[in-house]
Amino acid sequence: MKKILNLICSAAAALMISGTAMAADMNLPPEQLVESVSVEVLEQIKKDPELSKADPMHVNRLVDENILPYTDFETMTRMAVGPSWRKATAEERKEIMTSFRKLLTNVYSGALKEASGYSVKMGTAQKGGDPRLVIVRTQLVSSSHDPIKLDYRLMDKNGQWKIFDVNVGGVWLVENYRSQFASVISNSGIKGLIAQLNERASKVGTGK
Repeated sequence: MKKILNLICSAAAALMISGTAMAADMNLPPEQLVESVSVEVLEQIKKDPELSKADPMHVNRLVDENILPYTDFETMTRMAVGPSWRKATAEERKEIMTSFRKLLTNVYSGALKEASGYSVKMGTAQKGGDPRLVIVRTQLVSSSHDPIKLDYRLMDKNGQWKIFDVNVGGVWLVENYRSQFASVISNSGIKGLIAQLNERASKVGTGK
């Protein structure tokens, strides 16, 4: 499971960390947005030695400045927490989002180098009954590694498409964390979840 999580978060980073050159493309259709950002990010990983080494300062700056514009992190967190989100106070929700973001950043910062040497191969876009939602299918391909199949869920937020979930090998990030969070909340409540997120983020950050 740890390997799967690393792949999920590394893949999410490979898509969502984008350069400032992409800022004008926020209104692209979902397929084009995914492709444009993927290509740009993989190039950055190749060019920036500190990013490929997962230097914490570089990774955190890129998260702060470039991930959030392309994601709906509040929706991602709310869906991962599940029904208990409605019971949490505004301050608790803020703490959960901060802690969850730190955990994900620390997990995939150690796996960013896995994306080096890959290129993106676009698949199809699948729309369902809700026109606000779409799944974009891609693969990361490499001459020396097996392909990594990625599916991205996007939501139309006020005319702009935002990523809120990613699937690697049949495992959706939100669903995976929701099952983990539900167990913690059942035993320890929202405060217990926040404490565990902080503890796990710290352990991942120190390589434990």
